[in-house]
Amino acid sequence: MAGKRAGRPGVELVTEWVHVHLVPLAAAAALAVVSVNYVLWWGPAVQHVDVWQTPGDMWHTYSATSELIHGHLSRLYSSRTYIDTFPGILVLMAPEVALSQALHLQPGMPLTAVTTPLSWLVLGPVDLVAGCFVLFPLDALARSLGVPTRRRAVLALLEAAALWNPIVWNWHPEDPLAVAFGLYALLAAFSGRWRRCGWLLGAGVAFQPLVLVVLPAILALAPRGSRLALVVRSAVPATVLLAGPLAVDLGGTLHNIVGQPSSYILDHPTPWTRFAHHLGAGRVQAGPPRTVAVALAAVIGWSVCRRTSRTDLVIWVVAATLAVRNGFEAAMVGYYTWPALAVALLVSARAGRVRFAATGALVMFATGFAELGWRGPWAWWSVVMVSLVAVLALAFPVRSADTSSPSPPRGDRHDTAPALQ
Repeated sequence: MAGKRAGRPGVELVTEWVHVHLVPLAAAAALAVVSVNYVLWWGPAVQHVDVWQTPGDMWHTYSATSELIHGHLSRLYSSRTYIDTFPGILVLMAPEVALSQALHLQPGMPLTAVTTPLSWLVLGPVDLVAGCFVLFPLDALARSLGVPTRRRAVLALLEAAALWNPIVWNWHPEDPLAVAFGLYALLAAFSGRWRRCGWLLGAGVAFQPLVLVVLPAILALAPRGSRLALVVRSAVPATVLLAGPLAVDLGGTLHNIVGQPSSYILDHPTPWTRFAHHLGAGRVQAGPPRTVAVALAAVIGWSVCRRTSRTDLVIWVVAATLAVRNGFEAAMVGYYTWPALAVALLVSARAGRVRFAATGALVMFATGFAELGWRGPWAWWSVVMVSLVAVLALAFPVRSADTSSPSPPRGDRHDTAPALQ
């Protein structure tokens, strides 16, 4: 009896956690069921070929992770792995890749000619869990903004559908993971928990450096005395992970991390393709234009968030800064639009029913259209950019008499504030 009584608090905590997070859990479960069936059965049932729908980028990440677990740090950023982001995702995938290799499970194409790669049975669940993790901070922000439960349920399903591009179609769970940590950092900033905020943002940067566009908005909210520590903490995890590759292969690592070679033949060319540095074989350096985008996003985030005390507007600004990247890409992939669409959709959940419905419909259109194979530097990119701008315009939070917005703590006045509920 004593043992049962001692165990009750733990059970109650789990039950309470599930109750609070039931909406994102249900949305993640729905996406997992649909995506698993798509991967395993779309080929045999629809295309009438015995093949699993696993994207090539998944196996490039597998290859780079294999180099990591075997200690070949000089090969992490070789031309064969096609890795151009920070190595957080490789560290996350290391146990799963090691397990699949220990069990002699084959990877898929283009590493092998295997059309039903059993390694996916180990790697796929990790991809889904990592990608769906972002549904939880999105829902937490929705709760903090006072979005009612039914609206949150619709929002979570729309967010899960939008996740199809990065985690199922393209297999890049590092992007949703980075955004998830960035949003949790924003929540910590709203609560005045600056130390936690810095480490959370640092974790996000270790997966995808472009989440740094969130940093200026956070710095604008932070106390002056906390800003340097925030910057340091946001840089530490990625610096530690990159230390090894930089030490053994400085040139190759910088070439991929800074230059970020991208193919405008495999990916979508944009009007910026002609201005980028061409590397031959249909590849350009996408890094410099992305640096311009990050700088512009930083100016926008800092300038606006220094002048507002509205939480919903701060979140909208984060969505806008995440969208800026798409305006400067020299070679673009459809899932690049996802972060801005996801955060803008969250803000629109506080709007009226018609505006929320219109935003959701436009997000679904943009998500589907982004994966079309249109070529040419203008047609596809123009529709994507117009869709992004339209989503941001629809989601813009308009203050009204019946709609109030909680305010984040202003760093210049105090260091802490009550956590948003």
